This record gives sequence, structure tokens and C-alpha cells, in this order.
Amino acid sequence: MLITQKIDTPEYRALLTPHLLKLAELFHASQYEIRVAGGAVRDILMGILPHDVDFATTATPDQMKDMFTKAQIRMINSNGEKHGTITARVDDTENFEITTLRIDVTTDGRHAEVEYTQDWQLDANRRDLTMNALFLDLNGTIYDYFNGIEDLHDRRVRFVGDAEQRIREDYLRILRYFRFFGRFASDNAAHDEQTLKAIRDNANGLKDIAGERLWIELRRIATGRNAGSILKVMLEQGIGQYLGIPSNADLTQLEDHWRQCYQAKPHEMTILTKLFRDMNELGEFDQRMKYSNDCRRLSQLLVTYRDSISLLDPSSNDRLKPYKDLLIDLIMNDPTVKERIVELLKYQHHLAEAQQFSEWNMPRFPVTGTTLTSKGIKQGPNFRLILNALRDSWKQSHFQATEEQLIDEVLPHVLETLENVDTTGSKQKKRKDK
Repeated sequence: MLITQKIDTPEYRALLTPHLLKLAELFHASQYEIRVAGGAVRDILMGILPHDVDFATTATPDQMKDMFTKAQIRMINSNGEKHGTITARVDDTENFEITTLRIDVTTDGRHAEVEYTQDWQLDANRRDLTMNALFLDLNGTIYDYFNGIEDLHDRRVRFVGDAEQRIREDYLRILRYFRFFGRFASDNAAHDEQTLKAIRDNANGLKDIAGERLWIELRRIATGRNAGSILKVMLEQGIGQYLGIPSNADLTQLEDHWRQCYQAKPHEMTILTKLFRDMNELGEFDQRMKYSNDCRRLSQLLVTYRDSISLLDPSSNDRLKPYKDLLIDLIMNDPTVKERIVELLKYQHHLAEAQQFSEWNMPRFPVTGTTLTSKGIKQGPNFRLILNALRDSWKQSHFQATEEQLIDEVLPHVLETLENVDTTGSKQKKRKDK
């Protein structure tokens, strides 16, 4: 049953730029309808100015191209045309993505063969959630075919029509359901059991979804509202095995982990790495997902150091010393490692210390290779060993030792130690040769 609602809010009026009004007039003059579609309407109803605005129309792609050509409006990004989307650039200033109303003729759980229609309800019927199946015309009227306005008001996340059918059209909707539940549902909202059953019964469909698409949704869930409880319920439905997540991961520990660090706005991998006990389990996740090298480096650092690096005793003058030392050791090969060590502190639930560490300005190691060369030390196998030994002494001094102190007081002992090692090694080699 169609429900309409008239609005006149600041968020709605902000959409009505001169460029959009010019576009709307063109569609009206050509006797085609155009409306804002989906998530932008949902956001406007919630008092949020949408960042991405999609439009739907009764005009076919060919009709739009003909209309824009005659109006001398440039079209860009022709790749969208195969999906029924034309992108118009009005006055060489503002882009508008406009998609022809569609129905799904056949689906395989990943892709759909579509057919164009002029029926707004049929297009709404192919969308995932009721709150995403809304349309808004440019006169301020919202069109709601599936009680999406009421669901949004009550913070209820519900599939359009039959949940199982919607999921089988695109199995990624399983993750989208949990993402939107985390974003919009009330804090103590319960999941509909029939919806969860539909998810469990169709979870294996996720095995054929590309890792890139899975990661886009999973990372949003992990950084979203109530992520701990959302991830727990989601993985309890048996979908972890299709995401590269161990089926026996400790979900209670995960929920508690999120609760203790979410206020510091942790990176998604700072939350998700709690699911993996070792590098082997993390490696399986890495193979299934397609994410950035930054994510990969962060998760590997967390697994490597989460149990071996910890704050010093509260009586220490510098409880962060182990983390500072780690930064000194790693930064030569990884200039961005400081950000990851901040995340390590968040992972360990040291939120105040994470902030302190992020604000710490690392002092410069006063000795360089040029310094050693000027002291007559030649490049060779021991050159790096000497620098590392001086750096260790500098760390032990809490970064207070000067270049003069390191060269005059520490360097002689380092050279003597290396000479003794070399001498002992030569004697042992001679004895073996005999």
C-alpha cells in the first residue's frame, strides 16, 4: 500500500541546488518522472544531509541520452549505462547519477538480469530493506510502498517482502542487513528470528561473493555502532567460515574487546584481529578478503606484539617505554608504523596511553652513518651492528644520550666487543681448519 508524506526540511531544501532544479525541469519538460531514491531519502528523514544522492527515473537510458544531447548536457562515466545508469554533468559543475526503474528478471545471488519498467513500486520491490526503498520527488513528497517510514521511525531493520527471497537475489545482503542493524536499530533491539533463520539457511551463498565486496561491508560493520554485539550475532549464524573467520572464534571475548576500546575509535582491524589466535588463522582471513596493505600490516603487528609488548609498572617514570622502543626499532623500515603502535595500545585497551603515544614526538637518533665514517669506521659487515648497538644504548638512556656521549663513551666498548668476537671467531676457525 502506497503511503505518501510531504516534507520541507533543511536537509531536503539543501538538495535543491540550481543545477538539480535545471535537471528536474528538463525531465519535466520531456514528460519523464525523476525522484531521489534509496539511502538519501532515508538520511533526509533522519535529519542527515546525504553525501551520495542517487536518482531514479521512468526514462530509459536511450531516452536520457537523447534528452541530454539535445540540451547539450555532458554525460560522463559510460560504464554505468549497462546497469541503466546515466551520469549527467550539469553546467560542468555538478554530477547526477540517474538510473532507470528496473525489475530483476533473473538473479544468481551475485548479479541480476534486469528489465526496465515505469512502475515505481516494482523498482522498490527489488531493493533490500524497507528503509532503503523510499522515493522523494523534487516537490517534497516521499513515496513509501513497504512501510519504510514507520520502520525507520521505530528503528526497525526489515527486508522488503520475504527475507529469504531478498537474500537469494544478492547474498551480500546478509552483511548489509547487519550493517544497517548496527547503524539504525535501537540499542536493545532484538533481531527478528525469521530473518536470522533466512540468514542461516542461505549463509553458504556468501562463498561466491568477491572478497572486495565482503570487505566493504565487514569493515563498516566493525567500525559501526554497537559493532561488538552485531558481529557476535552475525557470526553466531554460522557465516564466519565463508568470510575466512574461524568457526570456533571466541565471540564473547570479541564483544567484550569492542566494549573496552570502541570509545577510542579503533581501526576495523583492531576490532577484527581479536578473532584470530595466530598468524595461520589470520592468513586464511587475508586470503579470503581483499583489503589494503595497511590493513594487512596492522593485523600482523597486532598478532606479533599484542602479548609480548605491554606497559611498564605504574611506578615507572615512562610506562610507554616499551612502545617507544618498538617504534625506534621498526620505523627505519616502516615510516608509518607509529599509527599501528597506537592501534596496538587501543587493542590492549590502554586508551589514555594510546592518546599519549600518538602525541609523543619521537626524538632523532643523534648518530648517523656519516658520523661513524668521520670517525674512521669503514663500511662493512660490522657497520650496521655498530649503529644498532649505539641505538640500543641511546634507548637505554631514555633517548637522552647525546652524539658526543655515544661516540666518546659507548663506541669504544662496542668496537672492543666486536674485536673480541672477531678474534675469538678467527681462533675457532683456525682450530677447525687444523
